[in-house]
Amino acid sequence: MPHSKKTIFRRAPLWAATLLIALTSGAVGIEAAFGQEAGGYMPTPTAAKPEAFPALPEPVTKGMSQAEIAQVRRGEYLTAAADCMPCHTAPGAKPFSGGLSFVTPFGTLYSPNITPAKTTGIGKWTPRQFYNALHYGVSPGSSLGVFPKYLYPAMPYTSYAKLTRPDVMAIKAYLDAIPAVHAPHAPNRLGFPFNIRAMLLGWRIMFFSTAPVHYKKDWSPAVRNGAYLAEALGHCSECHSPRNLLFAIKSGDTLAGAQILGEPWYAPNISSSKTYGVGGWSRKDLVDYLHEGGNMNRGSAFGPMQSVVDYSLSQLPRQDVDDLAAYLQTATPPRENPVKKVALAPGELAQGKALYDDNCAACHQADGKGVKDVFPNLAGNDAVTNGPSDNVIGIVLGGMIPWHANGPAMPAFGSMLNDAQIAAIANYVRTAWGNKGVTDADAAKVLGIRASTPPHDIALADADYLDLPPIASAAARRMNCPLLTKDLVSPGHGTMEIMQGVTPATLGNRTRMLVAAIRKAYPDITQKRMAEFLTAAYCPVVAQERGLSLGEKKKAIQRFLSEAASMDTAARKGS
Repeated sequence: MPHSKKTIFRRAPLWAATLLIALTSGAVGIEAAFGQEAGGYMPTPTAAKPEAFPALPEPVTKGMSQAEIAQVRRGEYLTAAADCMPCHTAPGAKPFSGGLSFVTPFGTLYSPNITPAKTTGIGKWTPRQFYNALHYGVSPGSSLGVFPKYLYPAMPYTSYAKLTRPDVMAIKAYLDAIPAVHAPHAPNRLGFPFNIRAMLLGWRIMFFSTAPVHYKKDWSPAVRNGAYLAEALGHCSECHSPRNLLFAIKSGDTLAGAQILGEPWYAPNISSSKTYGVGGWSRKDLVDYLHEGGNMNRGSAFGPMQSVVDYSLSQLPRQDVDDLAAYLQTATPPRENPVKKVALAPGELAQGKALYDDNCAACHQADGKGVKDVFPNLAGNDAVTNGPSDNVIGIVLGGMIPWHANGPAMPAFGSMLNDAQIAAIANYVRTAWGNKGVTDADAAKVLGIRASTPPHDIALADADYLDLPPIASAAARRMNCPLLTKDLVSPGHGTMEIMQGVTPATLGNRTRMLVAAIRKAYPDITQKRMAEFLTAAYCPVVAQERGLSLGEKKKAIQRFLSEAASMDTAARKGS
């Protein structure tokens, strides 16, 4: 590994050792060494790539009867409403070919190919087998030879069990009519005993029901349709309901809001509660949020919910989404879930305001009202205030893809602000401008959200996950690696990414590249300044190395600085 005990680096010169002492002496020492002020700076927002969301594949209906075509088209609608494609499509892959990762406390699952491919998809599944998968959560095959092949409930068959048989058959008709894609299933990475599907039998006995949607007699046709969309097709409870110790949905708290399993995002309360849910929203605001991605009254959808809007709800007739909203606002039990406050240090909200003014107000405005259709409002935004501060923290850490196509993306601040600063911003925006959020953020919570991010390769496989660079990782923050400030490095060089992915074989060349890049950008840079850049680039890489003690990591950085200093000296003498 790049920071293994075997290394080519020699003893560091005095200036490198002095810098290392500052680096490892704590956060206060770091800020003193690198000139980090309380305020951050405004990184340059990146422009969105002009790309449309992929449409559902067009089914091939040539030679079908009118009844068969109608069934396929009904299945196309149901497939969109059930949000199937985003979960069964890895980035860059063809629709429904599988491969998307799902991080859980038990390991990582990968979605299967559900195109009509005969060998790698579901092309050989009979109608009964397909119905069993969606209704009973059982796929063809067996576990341990005698048990059925139970599906892991990451596939929301616990909700799809409420679908009618004709609708399940319509979904199959549509999937059978789309192009087949040969794409073998990526093997799941689950630890023992969770990799044994037969273990699910006890869980299913205790928590799984195949009962249909329960309609009340006084519900209107619109509310009944909304209930079917929410409980069966849209499977809203799967994300928005808290779970018990065995990760089953708490039946008495459905739609009360919950942490999304394996992700740093919090799915808010969407029950009819006027205080904590969506019961107090206007119908138009809620339909705008679900169908259009939001408005300037209640804010915008983001994270996993933005994917649901983009690929599913926005593809449905607006009237259906209005029915869904009617069900959520009038027919669901109101759930109360107050957030516990965290005591703030004196002046913390004032610090949060100062940080907001420095880093956020240029886009979201000093009054938090945003810019119409460009930057969402933070004032009056339920996405900011509903539930705990996790979502605000996650967006500040990792940024946010554009609200509208071709618009500006929100930059990530996880590499530039420390945990206490991000907590201060979160507490400020949740309580400023009349917002009714609770001040529940602190540095420990921010660090925990940093730690919850999956490995880079998995995060890349799903835009819903936070994908933090090494410098913003929990490991780098625990080691007090220097953050990027305007005083330390101007954004845009790419110098801080040169060491990412370095191996023992590439360490020497990467170090030369890094030194040369810094010298090119700053020809008259001092040795001390050079060391600051080098440490900012390499410390996060060392921090994430497993199997090394803190002392060994410090020595690895010291050796790196020594060798880099020698390379810099040799390069300047040779020029």
